Amino acid sequence: MGKKLGKTWLGVAAVVACGLTGAAVAFGAGSASTTGSTTTAKPTHTPETPLTGDVAAKAEAAAVAKVGGTADSATTENDSSNPNAAYEVHVTKADGTHVTVILDTNDNVLAVESGHGPGGHGRGGNGETPLTGDVAAKAKAAAVAKVGGTSDSATTENDSSNASAAYEVHITKADGTHVEVILDSSYNVLAVESHERGPDHGGPHG
Repeated sequence: MGKKLGKTWLGVAAVVACGLTGAAVAFGAGSASTTGSTTTAKPTHTPETPLTGDVAAKAEAAAVAKVGGTADSATTENDSSNPNAAYEVHVTKADGTHVTVILDTNDNVLAVESGHGPGGHGRGGNGETPLTGDVAAKAKAAAVAKVGGTSDSATTENDSSNASAAYEVHITKADGTHVEVILDSSYNVLAVESHERGPDHGGPHG
């Protein structure tokens, strides 16, 4: 009788052990499945809004004091690579070229970006010339390696606030947004400037 009970308990223990193993496998599979289905939400672009009143007046005055010409519009700046950027002012300079002046909340100028006029993106403005040959190929390759997408054009960069800036490459990213990648003469990326515009770069900067 004792031997029978011993065998019975051994059998029960084996069944329980198998059951626990199966549950652990099932739980592990469930965990793997859940982990595999996890997705990361894409960051959303915060719309830039027009500046008004005294804020607009001060930002435009600071921009014009920096580059001359006439202020066309002023908005918030939400997608600059500089975390201190707060405002951007579109200016038409005396020679007819267009620039965007980036400022902080105290209206200090952080950067001047060339070719962003209300009538469209004037590539090659302010004496900037298209890159060609090996220089163009290397600049475009470095820019695409940094942000992905497709390079639209590459020019010299003459208006950056960074003294090391030598080239700028216009990129259409995979999600359809447009950015400018600023590089030095050794093709190191110095800045990535975002511009929510179509391939012809018309309309307001955003």
